[in-house]
Amino acid sequence: MLTKIVAEVFPYDRVHDTYQEYYRQSLEVSCAGNSQEYVESSGAYSDDLLRNLRAVRHSYRLRNLLNGKLLPTLLDKFAALLSRSPIIGPAPSVGVYRFITDREDEIRVCIDANDFPDISKKAAASCDIYFKSNYWADHDYPLHVLPLPNMNPLVGRNLELLKSLRGEPKQRDLFVFFRVWGGRDEVEGIEHNMALLKALSKVKCNSYLSAYLVAGDIPSLATRLDDLGISWTTKAMPQQELWKNAAAARMNIVRLGMHQCSPWRMIDILAMGGVPLLDYKPMTLWPEPLIEGKHYLNLNLSPGHEEAAGNLADKVDSWIQSDSLVSSISRNTADYFDRYLAPKMLGKSICQTVEDRCSSKISI
Repeated sequence: MLTKIVAEVFPYDRVHDTYQEYYRQSLEVSCAGNSQEYVESSGAYSDDLLRNLRAVRHSYRLRNLLNGKLLPTLLDKFAALLSRSPIIGPAPSVGVYRFITDREDEIRVCIDANDFPDISKKAAASCDIYFKSNYWADHDYPLHVLPLPNMNPLVGRNLELLKSLRGEPKQRDLFVFFRVWGGRDEVEGIEHNMALLKALSKVKCNSYLSAYLVAGDIPSLATRLDDLGISWTTKAMPQQELWKNAAAARMNIVRLGMHQCSPWRMIDILAMGGVPLLDYKPMTLWPEPLIEGKHYLNLNLSPGHEEAAGNLADKVDSWIQSDSLVSSISRNTADYFDRYLAPKMLGKSICQTVEDRCSSKISI
Protein backbone atom coordinates (compact mmCIF):
# COMPACT_ATOMS: atom_id res chain seq x y z
CA MET A 1 0.00 0.00 0.00
CA LEU A 2 1.25 3.48 -0.84
CA THR A 3 2.11 5.74 2.07
CA LYS A 4 3.93 8.65 0.45
CA ILE A 5 4.45 10.38 -2.90
CA VAL A 6 7.43 12.64 -3.54
CA ALA A 7 7.22 14.90 -6.59
CA GLU A 8 10.51 16.21 -7.94
CA VAL A 9 9.85 19.84 -8.86
CA PHE A 10 11.82 22.41 -10.85
CA PRO A 11 10.39 25.79 -9.81
CA TYR A 12 12.55 27.77 -12.26
CA ASP A 13 11.38 25.65 -15.23
CA ARG A 14 8.13 27.29 -16.35
CA VAL A 15 7.21 24.67 -18.97
CA HIS A 16 7.86 21.75 -16.66
CA ASP A 17 5.95 23.36 -13.78
CA THR A 18 2.93 24.21 -15.96
CA TYR A 19 2.62 20.84 -17.69
CA GLN A 20 2.91 18.88 -14.43
CA GLU A 21 0.59 21.12 -12.39
CA TYR A 22 -2.66 19.20 -12.89
CA TYR A 23 -1.03 15.84 -12.16
CA ARG A 24 0.60 17.16 -8.98
CA GLN A 25 -2.73 18.62 -7.87
CA SER A 26 -4.44 15.30 -8.57
CA LEU A 27 -1.90 13.29 -6.59
CA GLU A 28 -2.00 15.76 -3.71
CA VAL A 29 -5.79 15.66 -3.29
CA SER A 30 -5.81 11.89 -3.71
CA CYS A 31 -3.21 11.54 -0.95
CA ALA A 32 -5.17 13.88 1.33
CA GLY A 33 -8.26 11.71 0.93
CA ASN A 34 -6.35 8.53 1.83
CA SER A 35 -4.20 9.79 4.72
CA GLN A 36 -1.10 9.48 2.56
CA GLU A 37 1.76 11.98 2.52
CA TYR A 38 2.42 14.15 -0.53
CA VAL A 39 5.69 16.08 -0.72
CA GLU A 40 7.25 18.33 -3.38
CA SER A 41 11.03 18.36 -3.35
CA SER A 42 13.34 20.59 -5.38
CA GLY A 43 16.52 20.73 -3.32
CA ALA A 44 16.44 24.51 -3.71
CA TYR A 45 17.08 27.11 -1.05
CA SER A 46 13.77 28.84 -1.92
CA ASP A 47 11.14 27.62 -4.36
CA ASP A 48 9.25 30.91 -4.08
CA LEU A 49 12.33 32.95 -4.98
CA LEU A 50 13.01 30.73 -7.97
CA ARG A 51 9.44 31.15 -9.20
CA ASN A 52 9.78 34.95 -8.82
CA LEU A 53 13.00 34.85 -10.84
CA ARG A 54 11.20 32.76 -13.43
CA ALA A 55 8.45 35.38 -13.69
CA VAL A 56 11.07 38.05 -14.37
CA ARG A 57 12.88 35.79 -16.86
CA HIS A 58 9.70 35.33 -18.91
CA SER A 59 8.04 38.69 -18.26
CA TYR A 60 6.19 40.11 -21.25
CA ARG A 61 6.76 43.66 -20.03
CA LEU A 62 10.49 43.10 -19.74
CA ARG A 63 10.80 41.24 -23.04
CA ASN A 64 12.70 44.04 -24.81
CA LEU A 65 15.15 44.32 -21.95
CA LEU A 66 15.58 40.55 -21.80
CA ASN A 67 16.20 40.25 -25.54
CA GLY A 68 19.87 40.81 -24.75
CA LYS A 69 21.74 37.69 -23.63
CA LEU A 70 23.42 39.12 -20.54
CA LEU A 71 20.45 39.50 -18.16
CA PRO A 72 18.81 36.10 -18.94
CA THR A 73 22.21 34.43 -18.54
CA LEU A 74 22.76 36.10 -15.18
CA LEU A 75 19.28 35.08 -14.00
CA ASP A 76 19.90 31.49 -15.09
CA LYS A 77 23.21 31.36 -13.24
CA PHE A 78 21.68 32.83 -10.08
CA ALA A 79 18.82 30.32 -10.29
CA ALA A 80 21.32 27.48 -10.62
CA LEU A 81 23.07 28.63 -7.44
CA LEU A 82 19.76 28.71 -5.58
CA SER A 83 18.70 25.33 -6.90
CA ARG A 84 21.70 23.25 -5.80
CA SER A 85 20.43 20.91 -8.56
CA PRO A 86 19.50 21.20 -12.26
CA ILE A 87 17.14 24.13 -12.92
CA ILE A 88 15.54 22.35 -15.89
CA GLY A 89 13.57 19.11 -15.69
CA PRO A 90 14.95 15.79 -16.97
CA ALA A 91 13.05 16.09 -20.27
CA PRO A 92 10.58 18.69 -21.64
CA SER A 93 7.30 18.40 -19.73
CA VAL A 94 8.23 15.06 -18.12
CA GLY A 95 7.66 14.89 -14.36
CA VAL A 96 9.39 12.49 -11.97
CA TYR A 97 7.67 11.06 -8.90
CA ARG A 98 8.69 8.58 -6.20
CA PHE A 99 5.90 6.41 -4.78
CA ILE A 100 6.79 4.90 -1.39
CA THR A 101 5.00 1.82 -0.04
CA ASP A 102 4.38 0.69 3.55
CA ARG A 103 7.22 -1.82 3.03
CA GLU A 104 9.46 1.13 2.11
CA ASP A 105 9.72 -0.01 -1.49
CA GLU A 106 10.16 2.86 -3.94
CA ILE A 107 8.45 2.95 -7.33
CA ARG A 108 9.84 5.56 -9.68
CA VAL A 109 7.17 7.06 -11.94
CA CYS A 110 7.39 9.48 -14.88
CA ILE A 111 4.46 11.50 -16.24
CA ASP A 112 5.06 12.70 -19.81
CA ALA A 113 2.77 15.58 -20.85
CA ASN A 114 4.49 16.37 -24.15
CA ASP A 115 2.30 17.03 -27.20
CA PHE A 116 4.10 14.60 -29.49
CA PRO A 117 3.68 10.79 -29.25
CA ASP A 118 7.38 9.95 -28.78
CA ILE A 119 8.69 9.30 -25.29
CA SER A 120 11.92 10.38 -23.62
CA LYS A 121 14.05 7.26 -23.80
CA LYS A 122 16.33 8.56 -21.06
CA ALA A 123 13.43 9.25 -18.69
CA ALA A 124 11.74 5.96 -19.57
CA ALA A 125 14.91 4.01 -18.81
CA SER A 126 15.08 5.59 -15.35
CA CYS A 127 11.59 4.67 -14.12
CA ASP A 128 9.36 1.72 -13.30
CA ILE A 129 6.16 3.20 -14.76
CA TYR A 130 5.98 5.83 -17.50
CA PHE A 131 2.62 7.55 -18.03
CA LYS A 132 2.22 9.13 -21.48
CA SER A 133 -0.49 11.76 -21.92
CA ASN A 134 -0.44 11.68 -25.72
CA TYR A 135 -0.21 7.93 -26.12
CA TRP A 136 -0.77 6.66 -29.65
CA ALA A 137 -2.21 3.15 -29.83
CA ASP A 138 -0.20 2.27 -32.96
CA HIS A 139 3.18 3.24 -31.44
CA ASP A 140 5.54 0.52 -30.23
CA TYR A 141 6.03 1.60 -26.62
CA PRO A 142 7.89 -0.38 -23.92
CA LEU A 143 5.56 -2.39 -21.68
CA HIS A 144 5.86 0.03 -18.76
CA VAL A 145 4.52 2.96 -20.84
CA LEU A 146 0.83 3.54 -20.07
CA PRO A 147 -1.76 6.06 -21.37
CA LEU A 148 -2.92 9.09 -19.41
CA PRO A 149 -5.23 12.04 -20.30
CA ASN A 150 -3.61 15.29 -21.43
CA MET A 151 -4.69 17.72 -18.70
CA ASN A 152 -5.07 21.51 -18.74
CA PRO A 153 -3.67 23.17 -15.58
CA LEU A 154 -6.08 26.09 -15.99
CA VAL A 155 -8.97 23.69 -15.40
CA GLY A 156 -7.49 22.63 -12.08
CA ARG A 157 -7.20 26.27 -11.03
CA ASN A 158 -10.79 27.07 -12.03
CA LEU A 159 -12.60 23.82 -11.37
CA GLU A 160 -15.62 25.23 -9.54
CA LEU A 161 -16.14 27.95 -12.14
CA LEU A 162 -16.11 25.47 -15.02
CA LYS A 163 -18.50 23.10 -13.27
CA SER A 164 -20.82 26.01 -12.54
CA LEU A 165 -20.90 26.79 -16.27
CA ARG A 166 -22.75 23.52 -16.88
CA GLY A 167 -25.94 25.41 -16.12
CA GLU A 168 -25.17 28.39 -18.36
CA PRO A 169 -28.17 29.27 -20.59
CA LYS A 170 -27.53 28.44 -24.25
CA GLN A 171 -27.57 31.56 -26.42
CA ARG A 172 -26.26 30.07 -29.66
CA ASP A 173 -25.93 26.74 -31.44
CA LEU A 174 -22.25 26.71 -32.26
CA PHE A 175 -19.06 28.35 -30.94
CA VAL A 176 -16.01 28.41 -33.22
CA PHE A 177 -12.82 30.15 -32.15
CA PHE A 178 -9.39 28.59 -32.60
CA ARG A 179 -5.80 29.30 -33.62
CA VAL A 180 -5.09 28.97 -37.34
CA TRP A 181 -1.94 26.86 -37.11
CA GLY A 182 -0.90 23.26 -36.51
CA GLY A 183 1.11 20.33 -37.75
CA ARG A 184 4.74 19.83 -36.83
CA ASP A 185 5.89 23.41 -37.49
CA GLU A 186 2.77 25.57 -36.79
CA VAL A 187 2.42 26.37 -40.52
CA GLU A 188 1.78 22.86 -41.84
CA GLY A 189 -1.78 22.77 -40.49
CA ILE A 190 -2.95 26.17 -41.74
CA GLU A 191 -4.78 24.95 -44.85
CA HIS A 192 -6.60 22.34 -42.79
CA ASN A 193 -7.81 25.10 -40.48
CA MET A 194 -8.85 27.32 -43.37
CA ALA A 195 -10.88 24.51 -44.96
CA LEU A 196 -12.56 23.84 -41.62
CA LEU A 197 -13.48 27.52 -41.16
CA LYS A 198 -14.85 27.78 -44.69
CA ALA A 199 -17.04 24.71 -44.22
CA LEU A 200 -18.33 25.83 -40.82
CA SER A 201 -19.23 29.27 -42.18
CA LYS A 202 -21.88 27.52 -44.29
CA VAL A 203 -23.71 25.96 -41.35
CA LYS A 204 -27.18 27.47 -41.09
CA CYS A 205 -27.44 28.20 -37.39
CA ASN A 206 -26.92 30.81 -34.71
CA SER A 207 -23.14 30.71 -34.37
CA TYR A 208 -20.10 32.61 -33.17
CA LEU A 209 -17.36 32.00 -35.73
CA SER A 210 -13.99 33.73 -35.66
CA ALA A 211 -10.40 32.79 -36.59
CA TYR A 212 -7.39 33.56 -34.41
CA LEU A 213 -4.45 34.19 -36.75
CA VAL A 214 -1.08 33.38 -35.18
CA ALA A 215 1.19 31.84 -37.84
CA GLY A 216 2.08 31.92 -41.53
CA ASP A 217 1.34 34.80 -43.90
CA ILE A 218 -1.22 36.55 -41.70
CA PRO A 219 -2.11 39.42 -44.12
CA SER A 220 -2.81 36.90 -46.89
CA LEU A 221 -4.88 34.69 -44.58
CA ALA A 222 -6.82 37.73 -43.37
CA THR A 223 -7.67 38.66 -46.97
CA ARG A 224 -8.91 35.16 -47.71
CA LEU A 225 -11.10 35.18 -44.62
CA ASP A 226 -12.47 38.63 -45.50
CA ASP A 227 -13.43 37.28 -48.94
CA LEU A 228 -15.31 34.43 -47.22
CA GLY A 229 -17.03 36.81 -44.79
CA ILE A 230 -15.35 35.16 -41.80
CA SER A 231 -14.35 37.23 -38.79
CA TRP A 232 -10.70 37.07 -37.66
CA THR A 233 -8.39 38.51 -35.03
CA THR A 234 -4.72 38.49 -34.06
CA LYS A 235 -5.48 38.74 -30.35
CA ALA A 236 -6.23 35.92 -27.95
CA MET A 237 -9.67 35.85 -26.36
CA PRO A 238 -9.41 36.34 -22.57
CA GLN A 239 -9.77 32.99 -20.82
CA GLN A 240 -12.91 33.84 -18.85
CA GLU A 241 -14.58 35.22 -21.98
CA LEU A 242 -13.59 32.11 -23.93
CA TRP A 243 -15.15 29.82 -21.34
CA LYS A 244 -18.30 31.96 -21.11
CA ASN A 245 -18.77 31.83 -24.88
CA ALA A 246 -18.13 28.09 -24.95
CA ALA A 247 -20.62 27.43 -22.15
CA ALA A 248 -23.27 29.54 -23.87
CA ALA A 249 -23.16 27.34 -27.00
CA ARG A 250 -24.88 24.01 -27.52
CA MET A 251 -21.85 22.74 -29.45
CA ASN A 252 -18.15 23.65 -29.55
CA ILE A 253 -15.58 23.05 -32.25
CA VAL A 254 -12.42 21.49 -30.80
CA ARG A 255 -9.42 21.02 -33.09
CA LEU A 256 -6.78 18.43 -32.34
CA GLY A 257 -3.65 20.24 -31.18
CA MET A 258 -0.02 20.46 -32.23
CA HIS A 259 1.42 17.08 -33.31
CA GLN A 260 -2.22 15.86 -33.41
CA CYS A 261 -2.38 15.77 -29.62
CA SER A 262 -5.52 15.89 -27.53
CA PRO A 263 -5.79 19.65 -26.86
CA TRP A 264 -6.28 21.36 -23.52
CA ARG A 265 -9.51 22.87 -24.88
CA MET A 266 -11.00 19.38 -24.82
CA ILE A 267 -10.63 19.27 -21.03
CA ASP A 268 -12.34 22.67 -20.71
CA ILE A 269 -15.36 21.46 -22.67
CA LEU A 270 -15.61 18.17 -20.78
CA ALA A 271 -15.39 19.98 -17.42
CA MET A 272 -18.29 22.29 -18.31
CA GLY A 273 -20.38 19.44 -19.74
CA GLY A 274 -20.14 20.75 -23.28
CA VAL A 275 -20.62 19.00 -26.62
CA PRO A 276 -17.28 18.83 -28.48
CA LEU A 277 -17.20 18.59 -32.27
CA LEU A 278 -13.74 17.30 -33.20
CA ASP A 279 -12.27 17.93 -36.62
CA TYR A 280 -11.27 14.25 -36.75
CA LYS A 281 -11.03 11.21 -34.49
CA PRO A 282 -8.44 11.53 -31.71
CA MET A 283 -5.11 9.89 -32.42
CA THR A 284 -4.41 9.43 -28.74
CA LEU A 285 -5.65 6.81 -26.30
CA TRP A 286 -6.84 7.48 -22.74
CA PRO A 287 -7.21 4.80 -20.02
CA GLU A 288 -10.99 5.21 -20.24
CA PRO A 289 -11.62 5.79 -23.97
CA LEU A 290 -13.71 8.67 -25.25
CA ILE A 291 -16.46 7.22 -27.42
CA GLU A 292 -17.64 8.86 -30.64
CA GLY A 293 -21.34 9.67 -30.49
CA LYS A 294 -21.31 9.43 -26.69
CA HIS A 295 -18.61 11.89 -25.62
CA TYR A 296 -17.93 13.78 -28.84
CA LEU A 297 -19.03 14.16 -32.46
CA ASN A 298 -16.62 13.62 -35.35
CA LEU A 299 -16.47 15.98 -38.34
CA ASN A 300 -14.13 13.46 -40.01
CA LEU A 301 -12.03 16.18 -41.66
CA SER A 302 -8.43 15.02 -41.25
CA PRO A 303 -5.41 16.99 -42.55
CA GLY A 304 -4.69 16.34 -46.20
CA HIS A 305 -8.32 15.40 -46.94
CA GLU A 306 -9.82 18.88 -47.12
CA GLU A 307 -11.98 17.85 -50.10
CA ALA A 308 -14.19 16.05 -47.56
CA ALA A 309 -15.29 19.43 -46.18
CA GLY A 310 -18.04 19.70 -48.81
CA ASN A 311 -20.75 17.88 -46.81
CA LEU A 312 -19.60 19.07 -43.40
CA ALA A 313 -22.22 21.82 -43.09
CA ASP A 314 -25.09 19.38 -43.65
CA LYS A 315 -23.66 17.04 -41.03
CA VAL A 316 -23.46 19.80 -38.41
CA ASP A 317 -26.95 21.04 -39.35
CA SER A 318 -28.40 17.60 -38.65
CA TRP A 319 -26.72 17.40 -35.24
CA ILE A 320 -27.98 20.83 -34.26
CA GLN A 321 -31.53 19.74 -35.03
CA SER A 322 -31.29 16.85 -32.55
CA ASP A 323 -31.95 18.19 -29.06
CA SER A 324 -31.81 14.66 -27.62
CA LEU A 325 -28.32 14.07 -29.06
CA VAL A 326 -26.98 17.36 -27.72
CA SER A 327 -28.49 16.80 -24.27
CA SER A 328 -27.21 13.23 -24.07
CA ILE A 329 -23.62 14.13 -24.97
CA SER A 330 -23.68 17.06 -22.56
CA ARG A 331 -24.67 14.75 -19.69
CA ASN A 332 -22.08 12.18 -20.75
CA THR A 333 -19.17 14.63 -20.92
CA ALA A 334 -19.91 16.07 -17.47
CA ASP A 335 -20.17 12.56 -16.07
CA TYR A 336 -16.93 11.51 -17.80
CA PHE A 337 -15.05 14.45 -16.31
CA ASP A 338 -16.38 13.81 -12.81
CA ARG A 339 -15.58 10.09 -12.96
CA TYR A 340 -12.15 10.14 -14.57
CA LEU A 341 -10.64 13.64 -14.92
CA ALA A 342 -11.53 15.55 -11.75
CA PRO A 343 -8.27 15.90 -9.78
CA LYS A 344 -9.22 13.50 -6.98
CA MET A 345 -10.38 10.82 -9.44
CA LEU A 346 -7.37 11.17 -11.74
CA GLY A 347 -4.98 11.02 -8.78
CA LYS A 348 -6.79 7.95 -7.43
CA SER A 349 -6.49 6.27 -10.84
CA ILE A 350 -2.75 6.96 -11.06
CA CYS A 351 -2.16 5.66 -7.53
CA GLN A 352 -4.27 2.55 -8.15
CA THR A 353 -2.32 1.77 -11.33
CA VAL A 354 0.97 2.09 -9.45
CA GLU A 355 -0.29 -0.14 -6.62
CA ASP A 356 -1.58 -2.76 -9.07
CA ARG A 357 1.72 -2.82 -10.91
CA CYS A 358 3.63 -3.05 -7.67
CA SER A 359 1.50 -5.86 -6.24
CA SER A 360 1.60 -7.90 -9.45
CA LYS A 361 5.41 -7.65 -9.41
CA ILE A 362 5.71 -6.80 -13.09
CA SER A 363 9.35 -6.69 -14.03
CA ILE A 364 10.30 -3.53 -15.93
